[in-house]
Amino acid sequence: MARYALVLGIAKYDNFTNLPKAVNDAEQIAQLLREQGRFDVQPLPGKLIESENRWQITPDKKLTGKELGQALRIFLLEKAKGADALIYFAGHGFEAPSLTGEAKGYLATSDCNKDGQNAIAFDDLNTLISKSQLSSLVVLLDCCYAGSLLERSFINSGFSVFNSKQDYCLITASRAFERAREDAEGGIFTKAVIKGLFEDQAKGTTGEVNANDLISFISQELKGSGQEAIYMGGGRSIPLVWYPPKNPVAPAVVSEECPYRGLQAFDKEHAKFFFGREKVVSLIQQKLAQANFLPIIGASGSGKSSVVRAGLIPVLEKNGWRILELILPGVEPLAELKRAFTQLFERTEIREISALIDTEGLPTVISRLTGSERCLLVVDQFEEIFTLGSQEEERQRFIELLTQVSKGRLAIVTTMRADFLEYCLNYKSLTQLIQEQAAYMPPLLGAELEEAIASPANLQGYQLEKGLLPTIRQEVVGQEKGCLPLLQFALTELWEQRDQQTQQLTLAKFNELGGVIGALNRHAENLYASFTKQQQPWVKWIFLKLVRTGAEDKDTRQRQPKQELLSLAGENLDEQQAINQVIEKLIQGRLIVTDTEAREEVWIDLAHEALIDGWQKLRKWRQQDRDLRRLDDKLADALREWLHKKEDEQYLMPRGLLAEVQKNWEKLKPDLSSPAQKFYQRSVAYEKERSDERQVALRVSHEAFLLEKTVTIKKILRVQPLTALVMAIQAIAENIERLPDQILTPVRNSVQ
Repeated sequence: MARYALVLGIAKYDNFTNLPKAVNDAEQIAQLLREQGRFDVQPLPGKLIESENRWQITPDKKLTGKELGQALRIFLLEKAKGADALIYFAGHGFEAPSLTGEAKGYLATSDCNKDGQNAIAFDDLNTLISKSQLSSLVVLLDCCYAGSLLERSFINSGFSVFNSKQDYCLITASRAFERAREDAEGGIFTKAVIKGLFEDQAKGTTGEVNANDLISFISQELKGSGQEAIYMGGGRSIPLVWYPPKNPVAPAVVSEECPYRGLQAFDKEHAKFFFGREKVVSLIQQKLAQANFLPIIGASGSGKSSVVRAGLIPVLEKNGWRILELILPGVEPLAELKRAFTQLFERTEIREISALIDTEGLPTVISRLTGSERCLLVVDQFEEIFTLGSQEEERQRFIELLTQVSKGRLAIVTTMRADFLEYCLNYKSLTQLIQEQAAYMPPLLGAELEEAIASPANLQGYQLEKGLLPTIRQEVVGQEKGCLPLLQFALTELWEQRDQQTQQLTLAKFNELGGVIGALNRHAENLYASFTKQQQPWVKWIFLKLVRTGAEDKDTRQRQPKQELLSLAGENLDEQQAINQVIEKLIQGRLIVTDTEAREEVWIDLAHEALIDGWQKLRKWRQQDRDLRRLDDKLADALREWLHKKEDEQYLMPRGLLAEVQKNWEKLKPDLSSPAQKFYQRSVAYEKERSDERQVALRVSHEAFLLEKTVTIKKILRVQPLTALVMAIQAIAENIERLPDQILTPVRNSVQ
């Protein structure tokens, strides 16, 4: 595809200071784009170098507003139509108030005035871009206050390219309140751009430097410079320059390792197979350069965990970050948080560090570590603090510890399902940080989706049969958001059925699997059918135990200790072995997974929440007895707290919950573990004991009340006999009602 670049470097100004270094900056950019980027470069203002038959930017010429306006119009609407386009500008940028008093952004031309006359308004540039029909667009602005210009003129005015399907990338030299700085050689932003486009920054396998690579490099390069580049983009990551690959992938080499992850998230061990999310990773990096707490929010199945584990973490490690062990909040979020930090220290320090977390917070703990590198803690599946029954006091403290990390070396990234945003609104500090700093996961579409589908197979020496890629893309785009796990599962199944002779993934096999949506259900049904009739009830019970029943149809997954699942068999070792065999077969079938990392016991989890709706049989099971299963979850939460408190009787079942459990005991009992039944029996006994004590106390109270009343009756009998008689009759009635088994002698005497 044709590639065109318009490179602008304005040195001479009538009403602004001259910028001789801008010409040198622009000429270096032009040379790089021409030699390594395969661009047809148009330099302005330029002069012809006849000996080389090319145009070069010159410091001797001016570039008027009329000339630049016409050049932009021809470039965007005619010359680069249907092609890749790049615009680079080095010169003055400024703002001037409009007739309504609102500030408008401009690119300064040689003959412009400071009120905007003869300058190029960003609103006008926006209009031109909206009319263009480009394949892709890259804009690089090295001018003062460029961030302000970008935000006001592009975003607030609805910069049309952001809503289009074309690929785009816009990088400005500085933030809204910063000046674009120069050193002895030229603009420090352009200097960073040029270094980022050099060969040593190119990918070893392809020799390419793309827009995402560039912004990542610029962000690091400008740290501590007094200015910060701003980046926005959409679509695929646009390649900018190429060099001979240092480590090219030999196309003849075929690997049979599966490059897809089924229902599991990509992690750094599989990062080489993770494609299509470079832009999101770059955005997260930029936000981490500005803030220490970053929530990543997206729909279930949008790939949040994969972006962090396989995209962000490898990049940060390459840049010298120290990555703490990833945690999930679970049922004891504070314990998980402390475990992540205490493992950084010697065993003799664990107690002290744990106390420091309670009293001083996380930054103080990090300051105890040697070195100066930044540290990252990832809290994956943050919504577990709302779904797994942690106590409100513990939940508040956990959120407080995370959100107080505003300065220092420690950064925290959380991932959370978007449908749990409502729960966050109850916590002021969390709400504010989400409003200011959250990164939202966009859907995977267009070229990025195609890359995620085809590139992993290509890396292994396999190709997608003609017609397969558009078929998959059409099905994915036609579905609701969050179907990436289903896509990965279908691709994993398709890989298992690949044609090893032709090194192809075929359309016929894809259709046999049931497509993206049907592959998981088909696999789960086949696996379920392979169990015996005696085993199938265990399968149903295991899956329902791994699902937290929410309000309406809002269910989430919940991990369970393996021992908890085995305990349903009680002391029957044969039945425990039977359940264990079912669990192992489900693990081999990739529907559930185990987690033993940094834990003293094995935990079982769904391979992904996509199973909750993606397997039709599980969806039907979930609709049955929902109120009963919600009650079962409440019982499990109370049991967990009781066990955590070492079976302290103060943490036995609350009276309200106990009443509900007693009412439904016969339905609940068959599916309850031995510890749960013990917990219930202890709670019943404790409540009976407390009830007996309350009855005794109440009887004593009634007796005291009635005896006090008889004293009053005796006192007023002689002066108010009628009133005394009425009170005596009332006392008898109250005695019969409250103490029917005994008429107190003083009460009987008062009537006589």
